[in-house]
Amino acid sequence: MEELLSPLVVGGLAGYFVGALIKWFLHLAFIIGAFVFILFQLTLTDVINLNLDELVATIGRYTEVLTQLGFTALASNSPFVGSFILGLIFGLRR
Repeated sequence: MEELLSPLVVGGLAGYFVGALIKWFLHLAFIIGAFVFILFQLTLTDVINLNLDELVATIGRYTEVLTQLGFTALASNSPFVGSFILGLIFGLRR
């Protein structure tokens, strides 16, 4: 049972499903892009009030925290990451 849940298998399956999910989201890219365009157009014409400076600062804070955690996880789980990348490639090519 322990071999079935090895990091290689879990990483490969997770990568495959993440790749398939990314491919599904890419099909929706036009709709998402149109929504973002409309949102920013409404912001620029002052129809809605969106604090872009605060949005950018919040994204920067989350990115900083996630980057530190990500490098630690990559260094300690290299078999998982390798199989995840391989599964991701297969998921994107599906």
